[in-house]
Amino acid sequence: MQITEFCDHLYDESTDGYIQILKLDDKDNHSKDGSSTQSLKRTIKIYNTKNDGLRDVVEELYKEDDVFLSPNTMYLPKRRVENIRQFRALFQDIDCESIGLEKAETVYIIWLLHYEGKIPKPTMVTDSGRGIHLYFRIKNAPYGALNTWQELQDYIYYQLKHLGADRRATDGARVLRLPGTINSRCDANCEVLYIDNDIEYSMYELREEYLNYKPKTYQLQMQQTKNIDNRVICNRFFNSYSLHMERANDLETLCRLRNYEMTGYRNMVIHCFAYWKGIYIRDNYELENVVIELNNSFTEPLKETEIQAVLRCIPKAIDKFIAYEQGTRSGEHKRVSKGMRDKEGYWYKNETLIDRLGITSKEQKYLKTIIGKEEKYDRNNERRRAERRNENGLTKKQQELAELKINVDKMKSKGYSLRTIANELNLSLGKVQRLLKK
Repeated sequence: MQITEFCDHLYDESTDGYIQILKLDDKDNHSKDGSSTQSLKRTIKIYNTKNDGLRDVVEELYKEDDVFLSPNTMYLPKRRVENIRQFRALFQDIDCESIGLEKAETVYIIWLLHYEGKIPKPTMVTDSGRGIHLYFRIKNAPYGALNTWQELQDYIYYQLKHLGADRRATDGARVLRLPGTINSRCDANCEVLYIDNDIEYSMYELREEYLNYKPKTYQLQMQQTKNIDNRVICNRFFNSYSLHMERANDLETLCRLRNYEMTGYRNMVIHCFAYWKGIYIRDNYELENVVIELNNSFTEPLKETEIQAVLRCIPKAIDKFIAYEQGTRSGEHKRVSKGMRDKEGYWYKNETLIDRLGITSKEQKYLKTIIGKEEKYDRNNERRRAERRNENGLTKKQQELAELKINVDKMKSKGYSLRTIANELNLSLGKVQRLLKK
C-alpha cells in the first residue's frame, strides 16, 4: 500500500519523537431550526503518534479527504519549529499548475536540474493533487542542525521557485499532504509517483556540495559560548541564519532581564523579533502566534493592529533575505558595504540595536550577539586569558614554577643541601629558599 511505503521511506527504527497528522473537515453550520447556512466551519483533528503507531493511524485515514503529515518529528506533541526532535527529510511543495505547468513537465524539469548539478536527486516524489511534493531523505539530525537544514531547504526552494515552489512550506514544522488520501479542493488522489529507498543524504555533504560553503569567508567569527561569572563568552562562527536565531534569543533574554517592562522599545523589539524568527518560521499563522505570545508578555502590550502592521512587512523581507543569501551560496558575488545597506532584508549594526533598544553595558554581559566594542574586547581578553591556562588553571609560567617546586622538595627530602640543589637545577640559592617557603 502506497501510504505505508511513504511512511517506511521517511521513518524507521531510528525515528524518535512525535509525528503529527492533521485531518481537516469542512462541516455545514446549522441554525437552530435545522436549516443549513451558506458558511462552512472547518474542524481539525490532530493525531500525535510515535513511529510504532504511525501505520495504524495512516491506514485508518486511507482514502480520507485532506490529511497532512509532518516529515520531521517533535519532542513534544506540539508542532512548532522550536520543538523539533529529528529532521528526517528536506522537502518542497511545488504548486506547478498555478503557473501553467503540467506535473509531468515539472518532474522532467526537476530531473534536468538534478543532472545539471543544481539540486540533489529527490528520493521521493508525490502527487499532491494540484502539484507535486519533493522529498530528499536525510540521515536524521537533531534540532541543533536547524541552521544547516534551513539553508539547504532555502537553497532547494531558490532553485525551484520558478516552477511554483511555495516559500511558506519551507519551515521545519511544516505538514504536507499524505499520499493515499484525497485533495478535496480539486477532488484528486494524492499518490506516490517515485520512490528510491537506496538514497539517504547527509546534510553536511549536501552543504559542501551545493552551498559553496566557506565558513571562514562567509561567517562572522565569534567565540564558543561559555558561562563565566554569569557572563556570556562566545567562540564559534555565526552565519546569517544562525546569527538571526541567536539575536531573537537575545531579545527574549533582554525582555526577561527587564521583567518584560519594554515600554518605549516595544515596536523595535516586535519588528526585529518577528523578522529574526521569520527566518525559521515560514508559516504566517505560527509566526503570528509566536509574536503575539511575546507581545502579550509585555507589561503594556501593543495593540493588535500594530502587531498586524509589523507582520505584513515580514514575508517580503524574508523573500529578499532568501534571494540574497541563496544567491551568495550559489556563487554569486555581491557587493556588501560596511553598513550592510546592500544586503537584502533588515540588517542592523550592533551599535544601532544597542542605541534603539537602550541596552546597557550590564545587560550586554548576558547577551550573545548584541554587544558593543567594549564588551567584545572584554570577552576577547577573557578568552585569551582562558587559553593561556592549562587544565589545572595555570599559566605556562605558573606550571613551570609548580614543577620546579616539586623537584626542589624531592631533593630536599633526600637530604641534599640548598647549595647542591641550586647547582643541580641551575637556580640561584635565593630562589631555592623562596620555593621551599611556598
